[in-house]
Amino acid sequence: MTDLDALGARWLAVWPQALAVWGRTSRMHAPVLHTQPCHVGSWAWYTTDDPEVHVDLTVVAERGIEDHALAVLAHEVGHHLLAPVDRLTALRIAARIRVGLIDMDHLIGLVDNIWCDLLINDRLQRQAGVDRAALAQTVGAAQADNPLGLLVGRTYEILWGLPRGRLAEEGKAAEDHAHLCARLVRAYARDPVGGAAGFARLVRMHLDTEWLRAQGGGAATGGFACGGDQSDDDSIPYGLATDPTLGAPATHPAIDPRVVGTTETPDEHPVVLVPGGEGGAGNVLQPAALHALLTALGSPASAQRVAAAWYREHAAGHLVPFPVREGPTRSEELLGGLDTWEIGDDLSTIDWSGTMAASPVVVPGVTTVQRAYHDDESAQERPRPVDLDLYLDSSGSMPDPSAVYAPVALAGAVLALSALRAGARVQATTWSGHGDVVGTDGFTRDVDAVLHAVVAHIGGGTSFPLALLERTHLGSPGTPATATGPTHVAVISDDGVSTMFRPWSAQGEQPDDTAALALEAAGGGGSLVLQVSAPARDRILAMCGDYDVYTVTSEDDLVTFARDFARTTWGRPGRARS
Repeated sequence: MTDLDALGARWLAVWPQALAVWGRTSRMHAPVLHTQPCHVGSWAWYTTDDPEVHVDLTVVAERGIEDHALAVLAHEVGHHLLAPVDRLTALRIAARIRVGLIDMDHLIGLVDNIWCDLLINDRLQRQAGVDRAALAQTVGAAQADNPLGLLVGRTYEILWGLPRGRLAEEGKAAEDHAHLCARLVRAYARDPVGGAAGFARLVRMHLDTEWLRAQGGGAATGGFACGGDQSDDDSIPYGLATDPTLGAPATHPAIDPRVVGTTETPDEHPVVLVPGGEGGAGNVLQPAALHALLTALGSPASAQRVAAAWYREHAAGHLVPFPVREGPTRSEELLGGLDTWEIGDDLSTIDWSGTMAASPVVVPGVTTVQRAYHDDESAQERPRPVDLDLYLDSSGSMPDPSAVYAPVALAGAVLALSALRAGARVQATTWSGHGDVVGTDGFTRDVDAVLHAVVAHIGGGTSFPLALLERTHLGSPGTPATATGPTHVAVISDDGVSTMFRPWSAQGEQPDDTAALALEAAGGGGSLVLQVSAPARDRILAMCGDYDVYTVTSEDDLVTFARDFARTTWGRPGRARS
C-alpha cells in the first residue's frame, strides 16, 4: 500500500521544477495534495479563481502514475499560463466550443478541457522536455469502444511522432481527422480561443453522447485529460458580452486556411454589427446564449442576472464621460486697509511695515496699525444632478431582454447608468398591464437594483402605472412625494403611452391630468421616447401637454437617442435639459 504522505512529499519536491518549465518568473503557491478521495474523476485539477492546483494522491496511486509528478504538475501550471489562464478566457473558449458542438451543451466542459489539454501537452512534450507521452502510456491506450479517446490518442501519436498503436488502439482511429486535429493544435498553439470552435466541430461526430454520460469525464478521454476547472467562481467577467467573435460560425479545420495552408477563403457569413456596440464586426452572444453557456458550465446565475450584466456591458460605451465635479472651496481672506492696533489686541497682528511708515516713533495704541482682512463669499457649491424617474414599456409587443437583444432595455440602461454615474438617483420601473410593474421601489443609487428593473420582462397588456407616478411626484394625503428634488420623467414606449394620459376604465378611455401635474411637480422636465407612426405621434402630441416627444424610426435609434440625451442631461450635473 502506497504511503500517501511520503508520496506527497516527493511530489512537493518536484513543484519548483514544474514552475520552472514555464519560465523563471512563474509564481504560484504549492499545490494542494489530497490524501482522501475527492471524486473529481481525475488525479489533478485546477481552479481559476485562486489560482490553485489540486492533486488527488489516492487516484495517483490507483492509476500507477506516482513517478510522473513533473508531467502532472507542469500540466496544471499550464492551465494558468496558456489555456485558459483566467475566467474570462475560459468562458471565451467555452463559448466557441458551444458554437462548434451546436446542440450538445452538456459536453461543453469535456470538449473544452480536452482542447486546452492538447495545447498544453504538446507544448510540454515538444518544447519543455516534459515526457507527457510516458504518462499517457502508463495510463494505457484508448480502447476501440471509445471513439473520442481514439481520436485524441491518435492525435498525440501524430504530434509526437510515436508508433501507431502506442496511445490509441491501432487501426481504429479516424486517420484523416486525427491528422487534421494535429494540424489544428499546431496552428492554434498560442490561440486557444481561435481554434476552439473548429476543434469542437471536428470532434462532434466522434461523440457518443450516451456512452459519454455513462463513463464520465476521466474515462471518456482515455485518461488524456485532467479534471478541468473546479472553481466555484460564478462571476460574469466584463468583456464577455461584447466580444464580437464568440457567436461567429465555426469553421471546420478542413477548410480553415490556418490549418490546411490554402489561400482560398471559405464561404463566410456576412458581417453583422454588434448590437449596441460602436460598429465592431462579428456576432456577440445574445443574453439567452450567454446564460445557456454559463448554465452548461455549472453557474447558478439566473437569466436576469446574466441579462443585467449583458446590458451593463453594452451600455458602457454610450455613457456620459465621468463627471469632473468641483466641491465646496474654502473662503479666502482678502487684504483690506490698515486699522489702528490698540493695547489689548494680539501683539502678533501688528503690521510693522505700516507702523514704521506712519511714524518712526512707535507709540502703542497711537501709531501702531494692523492689517484688516475681508472674507471672500464666493465659495462654490457642488451641483446636484437632476434625478431620473424612468418607465420602460414591457407589454406583449416588446422583446424579452433576457432572451434577445432588446433596444428598449439597452436605451433604458444607458439613461439609468448615465444618471447614476453623474451622481443622480434613479427610480426604474418596467410596466405592462394594470398593476404589472417591476421596479426599484423608490429612488436609489444601487446599480444592481436599477438594472434588475430595466431587464425585467412582463409581456402582458398595456396600462401605464399612473398610481406610481402620482405617489412619486404628488404624494397622497398624509404621505409626501418620494421625489425630493428636480427629477426628469422619461418614458420609453410605443403608442401604448397613450394610457399615460387617457387610461382605460370601466367607462372606456378617460382623460387624466395626473401625468401633467406630476411633470410640473417633478421640476426636471419630461420626455416621451416613442417608436410610433406619424399619425400616432400627432395623436400623442395632442394629449401629452408639456412633455417633450421624441420619435424614432427603428429600435436601434432608441440607443442613439438615449446616448445623446444622457450626455445632454447628465454630462453637466445640475443642469437639466429637456
